[in-house]
Amino acid sequence: MDYKYIVVEGSIGSGKSRLARRLADYFDALYLTESPGRNPFLEPFYLNAANHGLALELHFLLRRAEAIEVIQFEEAKSGGRVVADFLLEKDQIFVPVVLDGSGPANEQTLFWQMKHKIMPEMPAPDLVIYLQTSVDAAKKKLQKRGDRQYSLFPDGYLNQIHEEYRRFFHLYQNAPLLIVNADELDVADNDDHFEMLLRAVSHMQGSRHYLNLSD
Repeated sequence: MDYKYIVVEGSIGSGKSRLARRLADYFDALYLTESPGRNPFLEPFYLNAANHGLALELHFLLRRAEAIEVIQFEEAKSGGRVVADFLLEKDQIFVPVVLDGSGPANEQTLFWQMKHKIMPEMPAPDLVIYLQTSVDAAKKKLQKRGDRQYSLFPDGYLNQIHEEYRRFFHLYQNAPLLIVNADELDVADNDDHFEMLLRAVSHMQGSRHYLNLSD
């Protein structure tokens, strides 16, 4: 299958950006990154989640709306390809954790109303690769790479995000989905594992496939 638009997703610390960059190089595609570190509200959110969550998510929303134009432009080009390290609808994962959904000042309702007004029709990926990892493995990766913001996470935040990722992709049906066991496989940096991934991508059948070390 000719994959023109591929998304690599996974919870914090899964290695999705490294894999997306490598796949973009392999397929000679545009690498489209969310660059969460460029969101000026990210660190304030980690330091005071209750006061900065809505600004954080609205900033991401605007950047994803802009990304749609980039994806559509590349797809329209002859031979154009895109590999992104984020799913356009990933707010469905983060909003339930980040924003207050109770009481008259319901931030979640306000966010969805804003999204309805702002977000153009979202193109569906030709393939989504989900790097499924455990919380403990993600913590080790974040510590190993010296991620300073990891120490700023609110209590329980990483666990909540991991659970929302599992819930979301358990139900996900918007595109063909390849679920990679990222605790066993280092598909970004191990050449043999990367080759396994490429074979799995080329032989994808049906809407959902699992890639484990034993495959």
